[in-house]
Amino acid sequence: MSLENQSSAFTANLYVNGTPVVLNQQRLKLRLRDPRITRRERLDVEVALASDDSTSILTLADHEDDKPLLLKFVPKAGKYEVLAVIRGAYEGGHLTVNVGTRHLYMNSGSEGARFSIRKHGVDQASFDDFAAGPGYVQLVSELNGRPLYLANDKGKVHFKDVDPNTSKHDAFNNDPVNFVIKIVDKPGEERK
Repeated sequence: MSLENQSSAFTANLYVNGTPVVLNQQRLKLRLRDPRITRRERLDVEVALASDDSTSILTLADHEDDKPLLLKFVPKAGKYEVLAVIRGAYEGGHLTVNVGTRHLYMNSGSEGARFSIRKHGVDQASFDDFAAGPGYVQLVSELNGRPLYLANDKGKVHFKDVDPNTSKHDAFNNDPVNFVIKIVDKPGEERK
Protein backbone atom coordinates (compact mmCIF):
# COMPACT_ATOMS: atom_id res chain seq x y z
CA MET A 1 0.00 0.00 0.00
CA SER A 2 1.39 3.40 -0.88
CA LEU A 3 1.88 6.11 1.72
CA GLU A 4 -0.52 8.33 -0.19
CA ASN A 5 -3.33 5.78 0.23
CA GLN A 6 -2.48 5.27 3.91
CA SER A 7 -2.69 8.98 4.68
CA SER A 8 -6.16 9.27 3.15
CA ALA A 9 -7.49 6.06 4.73
CA PHE A 10 -10.00 6.16 7.57
CA THR A 11 -11.33 3.62 10.07
CA ALA A 12 -14.97 3.01 10.87
CA ASN A 13 -17.47 0.61 12.38
CA LEU A 14 -20.53 -0.67 10.53
CA TYR A 15 -23.95 -1.41 12.03
CA VAL A 16 -27.17 -2.89 10.64
CA ASN A 17 -30.40 -2.07 12.50
CA GLY A 18 -28.34 -1.09 15.55
CA THR A 19 -26.39 -4.37 15.61
CA PRO A 20 -22.62 -4.28 14.98
CA VAL A 21 -21.01 -6.01 12.02
CA VAL A 22 -18.44 -8.56 13.27
CA LEU A 23 -16.41 -11.51 12.09
CA ASN A 24 -18.18 -14.79 12.76
CA GLN A 25 -15.08 -15.86 14.73
CA GLN A 26 -15.78 -13.14 17.31
CA ARG A 27 -19.45 -14.09 17.55
CA LEU A 28 -18.60 -17.78 18.02
CA LYS A 29 -16.00 -17.10 20.73
CA LEU A 30 -18.53 -15.02 22.67
CA ARG A 31 -21.08 -17.80 22.27
CA LEU A 32 -18.71 -20.28 23.95
CA ARG A 33 -18.62 -18.04 27.05
CA ASP A 34 -22.37 -18.28 27.52
CA PRO A 35 -22.98 -20.36 30.68
CA ARG A 36 -26.34 -21.58 29.33
CA ILE A 37 -24.94 -23.14 26.16
CA THR A 38 -25.87 -26.80 25.71
CA ARG A 39 -23.33 -29.51 24.91
CA ARG A 40 -24.72 -29.83 21.37
CA GLU A 41 -24.45 -26.06 20.81
CA ARG A 42 -20.92 -26.04 22.26
CA LEU A 43 -19.82 -28.80 19.89
CA ASP A 44 -21.40 -27.02 16.90
CA VAL A 45 -19.57 -23.80 17.84
CA GLU A 46 -16.25 -25.65 18.28
CA VAL A 47 -16.64 -27.26 14.85
CA ALA A 48 -17.41 -23.87 13.30
CA LEU A 49 -14.37 -22.29 15.02
CA ALA A 50 -12.13 -25.00 13.56
CA SER A 51 -13.25 -24.05 10.02
CA ASP A 52 -11.60 -21.08 8.30
CA ASP A 53 -14.62 -20.82 5.99
CA SER A 54 -16.97 -20.32 8.92
CA THR A 55 -14.84 -17.98 11.04
CA SER A 56 -13.89 -15.56 8.25
CA ILE A 57 -17.45 -14.65 7.21
CA LEU A 58 -18.80 -11.22 8.15
CA THR A 59 -22.01 -11.37 10.13
CA LEU A 60 -24.00 -9.48 12.74
CA ALA A 61 -23.25 -9.70 16.45
CA ASP A 62 -25.69 -11.55 18.70
CA HIS A 63 -26.15 -8.50 20.95
CA GLU A 64 -26.32 -4.76 20.29
CA ASP A 65 -23.64 -4.04 22.90
CA ASP A 66 -21.02 -6.39 21.38
CA LYS A 67 -17.84 -4.73 20.11
CA PRO A 68 -18.05 -3.98 16.36
CA LEU A 69 -15.32 -4.98 13.90
CA LEU A 70 -12.99 -2.07 13.16
CA LEU A 71 -12.55 -1.64 9.41
CA LYS A 72 -9.98 0.47 7.58
CA PHE A 73 -11.14 1.99 4.29
CA VAL A 74 -8.19 2.59 1.96
CA PRO A 75 -8.96 4.56 -1.23
CA LYS A 76 -7.74 3.06 -4.50
CA ALA A 77 -8.71 4.65 -7.81
CA GLY A 78 -12.03 6.03 -6.59
CA LYS A 79 -12.98 2.81 -4.81
CA TYR A 80 -12.09 1.40 -1.39
CA GLU A 81 -10.15 -1.62 -0.27
CA VAL A 82 -11.43 -2.62 3.18
CA LEU A 83 -9.09 -4.15 5.78
CA ALA A 84 -9.67 -5.59 9.24
CA VAL A 85 -8.01 -3.79 12.14
CA ILE A 86 -7.86 -6.66 14.65
CA ARG A 87 -5.28 -8.88 16.25
CA GLY A 88 -5.05 -12.56 15.47
CA ALA A 89 -5.51 -14.69 12.40
CA TYR A 90 -7.33 -12.01 10.39
CA GLU A 91 -5.10 -9.06 11.29
CA GLY A 92 -4.80 -6.89 8.19
CA GLY A 93 -7.14 -9.21 6.30
CA HIS A 94 -8.90 -7.85 3.24
CA LEU A 95 -12.64 -7.84 2.75
CA THR A 96 -13.49 -9.86 -0.32
CA VAL A 97 -16.29 -11.85 -1.95
CA ASN A 98 -16.19 -15.61 -2.43
CA VAL A 99 -16.75 -16.10 -6.17
CA GLY A 100 -18.66 -19.38 -5.67
CA THR A 101 -20.96 -18.62 -2.73
CA ARG A 102 -20.96 -14.78 -3.11
CA HIS A 103 -20.42 -14.45 0.68
CA LEU A 104 -18.49 -11.52 2.12
CA TYR A 105 -15.45 -12.66 4.12
CA MET A 106 -11.99 -11.68 5.37
CA ASN A 107 -9.14 -12.93 3.23
CA SER A 108 -5.65 -12.99 4.70
CA GLY A 109 -4.18 -12.75 1.19
CA SER A 110 -2.33 -9.79 -0.22
CA GLU A 111 -5.27 -8.06 -1.89
CA GLY A 112 -9.03 -7.97 -1.52
CA ALA A 113 -12.03 -6.85 -3.48
CA ARG A 114 -12.81 -3.20 -4.08
CA PHE A 115 -15.98 -1.51 -2.94
CA SER A 116 -17.58 1.83 -3.57
CA ILE A 117 -19.69 3.54 -0.95
CA ARG A 118 -23.15 4.74 -1.92
CA LYS A 119 -24.90 7.37 0.15
CA HIS A 120 -28.26 9.02 -0.49
CA GLY A 121 -27.68 11.24 -3.50
CA VAL A 122 -24.03 10.18 -4.00
CA ASP A 123 -23.17 7.03 -5.97
CA GLN A 124 -19.45 7.03 -5.14
CA ALA A 125 -19.09 8.71 -1.79
CA SER A 126 -15.73 9.76 -0.36
CA PHE A 127 -14.78 10.47 3.23
CA ASP A 128 -15.83 14.13 2.86
CA ASP A 129 -19.40 13.03 2.07
CA PHE A 130 -19.96 11.53 5.53
CA ALA A 131 -17.33 13.15 7.74
CA ALA A 132 -19.96 15.12 9.71
CA GLY A 133 -21.06 12.04 11.67
CA PRO A 134 -22.73 8.65 11.33
CA GLY A 135 -24.76 8.10 8.22
CA TYR A 136 -26.55 5.46 6.16
CA VAL A 137 -24.51 3.92 3.36
CA GLN A 138 -24.52 0.94 1.04
CA LEU A 139 -21.36 -0.95 0.10
CA VAL A 140 -21.26 -1.79 -3.60
CA SER A 141 -19.12 -4.71 -4.75
CA GLU A 142 -17.04 -3.71 -7.74
CA LEU A 143 -16.90 -7.37 -8.83
CA ASN A 144 -20.45 -7.17 -10.14
CA GLY A 145 -21.47 -3.54 -9.49
CA ARG A 146 -24.21 -4.55 -7.04
CA PRO A 147 -24.74 -3.51 -3.42
CA LEU A 148 -24.46 -5.98 -0.55
CA TYR A 149 -27.50 -7.86 0.74
CA LEU A 150 -28.19 -9.40 4.13
CA ALA A 151 -28.92 -13.12 3.90
CA ASN A 152 -30.27 -15.44 6.58
CA ASP A 153 -29.86 -19.14 5.83
CA LYS A 154 -31.31 -21.26 8.63
CA GLY A 155 -30.26 -18.77 11.30
CA LYS A 156 -26.82 -18.08 9.79
CA VAL A 157 -26.68 -14.37 9.00
CA HIS A 158 -24.17 -13.21 6.39
CA PHE A 159 -23.68 -10.68 3.61
CA LYS A 160 -23.74 -11.41 -0.13
CA ASP A 161 -23.15 -9.33 -3.23
CA VAL A 162 -26.19 -10.86 -4.95
CA ASP A 163 -29.85 -10.91 -3.95
CA PRO A 164 -30.30 -13.95 -1.66
CA ASN A 165 -33.77 -14.61 -3.13
CA THR A 166 -33.46 -18.25 -4.17
CA SER A 167 -37.04 -18.52 -5.45
CA LYS A 168 -36.25 -16.11 -8.32
CA HIS A 169 -39.80 -14.71 -7.99
CA ASP A 170 -39.87 -10.89 -8.05
CA ALA A 171 -42.22 -10.75 -5.06
CA PHE A 172 -39.44 -12.10 -2.81
CA ASN A 173 -36.66 -9.78 -3.98
CA ASN A 174 -34.72 -8.21 -1.11
CA ASP A 175 -33.56 -4.64 -0.67
CA PRO A 176 -29.82 -3.94 -0.38
CA VAL A 177 -28.65 -3.64 3.21
CA ASN A 178 -28.28 -0.14 4.62
CA PHE A 179 -25.30 0.13 6.95
CA VAL A 180 -24.76 2.87 9.49
CA ILE A 181 -21.13 3.93 9.17
CA LYS A 182 -19.57 5.43 12.27
CA ILE A 183 -16.14 7.01 11.72
CA VAL A 184 -13.55 6.13 14.37
CA ASP A 185 -10.37 7.72 12.92
CA LYS A 186 -10.20 10.35 10.20
CA PRO A 187 -7.64 10.31 7.37
CA GLY A 188 -4.13 10.95 8.67
CA GLU A 189 -4.92 9.96 12.27
CA GLU A 190 -3.14 6.97 13.77
CA ARG A 191 -4.82 4.48 16.11
CA LYS A 192 -3.21 4.27 19.52
